[in-house]
Amino acid sequence: MEKILVPDLGGFDKIEIIEMFVSEGDTVKKETSLFSLESDKAVMDIPSPFAGVLKKLLVSAGDKVSPGDIIGEIEVPESDTVKTTDEKKSVLEQKKEPEEIAVKKTTEVQVSPTTPKDVHIIPDNFQSRDAVFHASPSVRQYARDLEIDLSRVVGTGPKNRISKEDLKNYIKEGLNSGGGGRISSGIPTIPLEDFSIFGRVEVIELTRIKRITGERLSAAWLNIPHVTQFDEADISDLEAFRKEQNMNVLSFIIKASAAALKKFIYFNSSLGEKGENLVLKDYINIGIAVDTEKGLVVPVIKDVDKKQVSVIMEELKEKSDLARKGRLKPEDFQGGSFTISSLGGISGTGFTPIVNAPQAAILGVSRSAMKPVWNGTEFKPRLILPFSVSYDHRIIDGAEAARFTRYLGSLLEDMRRVIL
Repeated sequence: MEKILVPDLGGFDKIEIIEMFVSEGDTVKKETSLFSLESDKAVMDIPSPFAGVLKKLLVSAGDKVSPGDIIGEIEVPESDTVKTTDEKKSVLEQKKEPEEIAVKKTTEVQVSPTTPKDVHIIPDNFQSRDAVFHASPSVRQYARDLEIDLSRVVGTGPKNRISKEDLKNYIKEGLNSGGGGRISSGIPTIPLEDFSIFGRVEVIELTRIKRITGERLSAAWLNIPHVTQFDEADISDLEAFRKEQNMNVLSFIIKASAAALKKFIYFNSSLGEKGENLVLKDYINIGIAVDTEKGLVVPVIKDVDKKQVSVIMEELKEKSDLARKGRLKPEDFQGGSFTISSLGGISGTGFTPIVNAPQAAILGVSRSAMKPVWNGTEFKPRLILPFSVSYDHRIIDGAEAARFTRYLGSLLEDMRRVIL
């Protein structure tokens, strides 16, 4: 008899089960999906680590589970047992890791390169200098994503535990008052009126993905001084080649972007936590914004610079399909160093995408169109692709952005340059 444990969920904790696929007494194969979990970003199927007969299930739809939780027992033929003692120990140790971190307030702390990222130093003028704060790993990650100093947040849970709701309230208070953490702006909220007096209205709840995306985009817009550089590329030759090879143009744009990022390394960087240094990345992982029924998601294609265009195209199709079905895994969203948002398949001549913080820049691709272009002797019809790059002006200046877009345009106009 083997216990079935919830595997590592890529940093997620207490995720709700939305659908059960099996019942007690069922015979399952290894990797058979047992149930589905819905996180803030996607739906994940949890597979069985064993083949055998399910003797006991301890969970049902609506329950919330975390890594290391025991969800059932399965009778496994002794010869088929694949779970080693070390593997079990590893999963259980993850479960036993402390859920709280308590930091004593001090007046002076020497921060070294080895200081843990989760430790926040409280300023001397903070009122409750002898207090401690408590937060689960998922809440601390959420706070890092929004660049919130947990020491400034008042927890409303037991022992002043900080919840995601406390973080949201902190953001709202900062927007209203102009005080508090880095995301505070002093911008007043927009008062709502009773729209029903003018006619029939319907109130619908935003999906979790739309709510989370909205919060992160708001934080990025308030924290990052955005500038957008517009340019265009003559992709007439590329269009003929991609039709001949039965490929999509976005795959070539992804590959050309990787080459541009290798040449202009600041576009593949992130600003340090205190804005005093720059993190240069020796990898190129490009996130692709995908429109789904539940909202915008950004799966990441890893090591784009090392892959052929045909491989990129297959991976792009696979991840886009999984995104629309809500079947992406947590690791599919992680590690992005640059983002591309393409509206070329819909409409538009240009737009200003918001930087996907903590990245330094994002590429926006619009719909290509035939235009008359002067070649020195006459006007010729050419297929012109408009695109734009929004960037963090603290990292990148305007001249560098103009050089980046022109270089990217030259690669799209002649993809042979990518191999140089």
